[in-house]
Amino acid sequence: MSGEGLYDELQRANKRATRFLLAGSVVLVAVMVWVIAGIAMPEAALDPVLGVTVTALGTGLGLLFMFISLRSGPALALRAAKARPVSRDEAPELHNLFDEVCVSAGIMGTKPTLHIVDDPAPNAFATGMKLEDSHVAVTTGLVERLPRYELRAVLAHEVAHILNDDIRAVTVAVATAGLVALLADVLVRFMWLGGGRRGGGGRSSGGGGGGGLQILFLLVGLLALVLAPIAARVIRFAVSRQREYLADATAADLLRDPQSMVNALRRIGGDDTNLKEFEAATAHLWFEEPNETRPDRGQRANATKMARRFATHPSITERIERLATLNAGAVSLDAPLPPPRPPGGPS
Repeated sequence: MSGEGLYDELQRANKRATRFLLAGSVVLVAVMVWVIAGIAMPEAALDPVLGVTVTALGTGLGLLFMFISLRSGPALALRAAKARPVSRDEAPELHNLFDEVCVSAGIMGTKPTLHIVDDPAPNAFATGMKLEDSHVAVTTGLVERLPRYELRAVLAHEVAHILNDDIRAVTVAVATAGLVALLADVLVRFMWLGGGRRGGGGRSSGGGGGGGLQILFLLVGLLALVLAPIAARVIRFAVSRQREYLADATAADLLRDPQSMVNALRRIGGDDTNLKEFEAATAHLWFEEPNETRPDRGQRANATKMARRFATHPSITERIERLATLNAGAVSLDAPLPPPRPPGGPS
């Protein structure tokens, strides 16, 4: 497959993942609400109209919860990372590089706000629900260690996430996982506190069918309790991984400089400095999967296939190989890396 064909395939996969995410999110929430309704109100299962009404209302409330989570997600992500706005006077070179990226992307008029995270690990992330209210944050370790063109490539990667509408889609995935976890907790409480009592009431009133139905819903509830959170995590991680490939490719295409993107991946992948503080819920946002959530850090030889399946990012090696395939003949994987940025000196 040619580079252009592979790039188009990445874009199609991105759109398919978005559709899968939205449909899967609604179905997961609806199933959890239906199971909870069946355990709390067995009569809802016997009356299709009542059952559909209760499920629809519960699902609507759940989606409202997700919407609220989406609106507050960017601010929470910045707060969790302790990111602070960085002025042009404080970091003129960083702003100049960011301007170059935004000009190449055609978004200079609505460019994201730039933030800094005081952390020695080289990393970055983007957040925001739309271009007009988006943010890019970089760590001090990234600014201090990466040469100019590699730093520009990482900035372009984060801008690419915003251009590709990745932030919104992945935030939906995270909100879905959080909502399913909340519904699973509600389900446990109903099964523990309400299931036996309602079952007893059904027996005392002679409702043998209701008691049998109650048992069926308890069994379905146990199954949902195990599978739904796993399904939510799989949706979240699968969607996040696909978007990293496309952001790498988009960044290389924006700057017409795939080699710098490859070099940045190689340099960051070879750095074992851990982020000092991060929230597991925001691990999907970072350029590289941070710390212990990354299964190949510190245990590279022993990383299992299952651990990789639940990673929010593809491995650095996979990203480099995908980018090299996409830009065959334009990059070298063996060329010596440019010298790192000298401390306190120009890039």
